[in-house]
Amino acid sequence: MQITAIHDYKENLDTLLRYFSEDDLITDKYLKLGARNVRVNKLEETDDGFIVETQREVPANVPGVLKSILGNFNTVKQKESWHWQENEQLLCHMDVEIIGVPATISGQMMFSEPTDRTGVSTQNDVSVTVKSSVPLIGSTLVSFICDDIKAQMQSEYEFLCETLPQLVAED
Repeated sequence: MQITAIHDYKENLDTLLRYFSEDDLITDKYLKLGARNVRVNKLEETDDGFIVETQREVPANVPGVLKSILGNFNTVKQKESWHWQENEQLLCHMDVEIIGVPATISGQMMFSEPTDRTGVSTQNDVSVTVKSSVPLIGSTLVSFICDDIKAQMQSEYEFLCETLPQLVAED
């Protein structure tokens, strides 16, 4: 199952990127979004971008049929590989693992600075794919995970829209 979203920001790409590339801001973002035990396991520059690996426990509002697979909190490991493109866009490939959950989650974000949209300095095109090969409850699991990802994406977008102007004011 595929999830897509477009998030528009008033702030420039460099400002927005701080919440994806600075250890303390990544941790702060996830904590304020309800995660606990947040860790940035890896943050390193590459020739054309950077790599970020995080781990956190996230709350799960689990339906009864999935209680045996998902707990009240689930450990999430996320790997992101960021690459600058020739057209000044920034592409992020991500793989997300929910420990002990038989599903694969992968996706990408494409950050660009549109020149033709008034009031929008940065656009983020998000695409996430969720799959499970578990018989019988696999489709229920995928549906639940997709709904949860949609809610988390919206919460993160709202958090960034509220927080980025404060970050700009501090600079």
